[in-house]
Amino acid sequence: MSLLNNPDGIAHGSINGGGGVIVAGGGTTQFEMQAALIPDQSKFEYESARSLARMVRKTFDSGSADQYFLYFHGVDAQEYDVIEQALCRVRIRNAVRLTFENTLDAAIVRITPGPEHRAVVINLYYAIFHKIISIPGHSSSSVEPYCSTLFQVPGVRGKQGDEGIAPTTRVGRSVWPSMMIEIGYAGGEDFLRLDAQWWLINSAGRTRLVILVFITKNPLALGIECWSMTESSGLESRQTSLSVPTCVDNFNIDSFGNVKSLLGSTELRIPYTSIFDELNGDAADVVFSFDELSRFALRRYQMMI
Repeated sequence: MSLLNNPDGIAHGSINGGGGVIVAGGGTTQFEMQAALIPDQSKFEYESARSLARMVRKTFDSGSADQYFLYFHGVDAQEYDVIEQALCRVRIRNAVRLTFENTLDAAIVRITPGPEHRAVVINLYYAIFHKIISIPGHSSSSVEPYCSTLFQVPGVRGKQGDEGIAPTTRVGRSVWPSMMIEIGYAGGEDFLRLDAQWWLINSAGRTRLVILVFITKNPLALGIECWSMTESSGLESRQTSLSVPTCVDNFNIDSFGNVKSLLGSTELRIPYTSIFDELNGDAADVVFSFDELSRFALRRYQMMI
């Protein structure tokens, strides 16, 4: 029941983390592309929140993979609260993320049983958070975390991410994160890259950066990708520019802590304007050197041995 048992590979598009672009052709949504990656034996008709929770619990307990993706037809985001309650009752809520596509009456459930998943999420968030509060003029009250919050395009679709960050100047029920962090395992890269596209497109510009982290357990390694909207090339004939989700930075960190960037970067840089809405020409970006990325990875590896 793990990802990528689909013998046909990626449907409806191509995905490239080395500076590549994802584009869903022919009006195909990111949800539909993800659904095409899920094998038929992991697709079910939705009966009730209780039955969904039981299936998720059974899958979690099987222990056959680091991550699982289940597809349920016949459900929409209006069922979110009762599904949340059912997942809490089977004591599995923290390991589950939900995506709803109301236009298809369907949901995808992502299950990540491993403790290293949550450890990487928390530690990466706090590493970024401490960098943010060190920027002159900012403090711990400058940003707000959003862990596994459901963000919705009303009546159309909704999604939970691993960890979001938003400036506290954003208020109201329609707040979206300015930056999202998603963590997965080797073998699920295509799925998470579609997650990055989902956030950048469906947030209508409110989410400006998505950081993906891929965990490899044997041999130990971390892959990090930064995704944002960039102007597509080859559009000289268009009168208006078209922005598309693009991998703008890519880092691989091996078991010894050696860091390489496929795109030639010398640091991981999070632009100030990817976090905050107000322009500030004097404000510093959040920057992680290769040495800092190496230390971060080596500390995570100690937990996985």
